[in-house]
Amino acid sequence: MPNNSLDREKQILEYLREHGNASIQELVEVFGVSNMTIHRDLKKLDEAGYIQKRHGGATLVNSSKVENESLCAMCSKTISQRAVFIVKMENEEEKRACCAHCGLMLQNRTQNVWQSLAADYLHGHMVSANQAFYLIGSDLTVCCVPSVLTFGSKSDAQKFQKGFGGQLLTMEEAVSHLHGMMHMQSGM
Repeated sequence: MPNNSLDREKQILEYLREHGNASIQELVEVFGVSNMTIHRDLKKLDEAGYIQKRHGGATLVNSSKVENESLCAMCSKTISQRAVFIVKMENEEEKRACCAHCGLMLQNRTQNVWQSLAADYLHGHMVSANQAFYLIGSDLTVCCVPSVLTFGSKSDAQKFQKGFGGQLLTMEEAVSHLHGMMHMQSGM
């Protein structure tokens, strides 16, 4: 059985891929959790656009959307919700990246960007990518190299930097830094 809600949500999606839809009672029995726990999980999945909640159950929305959104649009690594970076375009499409490193590059390469969001590394909630603070090259590598961690608060980022090192930058500075690194590598 899944140990946490994120694991359970993934397994609920797998179950719905196999069955197309399921009742809440069916999911309660399959996952051995309470009715309210299933309701909370389904609410998150519905808000993310993976399923459609209906009275007494849920239906999978579009399995290709789920599969496409679970891989990074830049490097094709699996996306962790702890480090996800989302680029939303004016036409309401969105692209997802596995981390801020890929997300900043993706945003820079994408036309008609309306909004970008990044997961705050410490707290897990989504923050505006434009207002976030980026810690580049810390001793903690969670995904791509150089490691780029996102923080919604400058003070949180500075505290983290004291323990793990790295360079603290705004979004514009972080993009410039990554471009500079790419040009240095291509010149070698």
